[in-house]
Amino acid sequence: MGLHHIRLDRTHPTAILTGETMPRLEFRQALFRTPDSDWHRRLYRAALVVTTVAHGYDNKRLVVDHQAMRFSLLYNATWPEPVFLDIRHWPYTPLELKEDAPVLSWSVELRLRELRLGKDEWVELAFIG
Repeated sequence: MGLHHIRLDRTHPTAILTGETMPRLEFRQALFRTPDSDWHRRLYRAALVVTTVAHGYDNKRLVVDHQAMRFSLLYNATWPEPVFLDIRHWPYTPLELKEDAPVLSWSVELRLRELRLGKDEWVELAFIG
């Protein structure tokens, strides 16, 4: 497990990670870079969707799991800026499969839901995984 840093913006709306072992993610920090002073309202409905896929033989998808990490769990209306340096409320739950499941590889896709990014906006995430 190592520290990862990704940036999601208009040109790169998703990030895909692949590996041979089941992923375990621990989100640590998030930043929503925006000039919009109404960021509280925009982030209230938004979420980071984590899609985990277990791949088998012939690139067959054995399991697909979607988990939504809602931004509204990270702040309240008095929060001064959209910078979250100590995330504790985004619990990623690893998939549980039978020990003899024929899994060859795993992939994790991170994308935003219900947050349209403007020209000078982006979301940065730091996580261990």
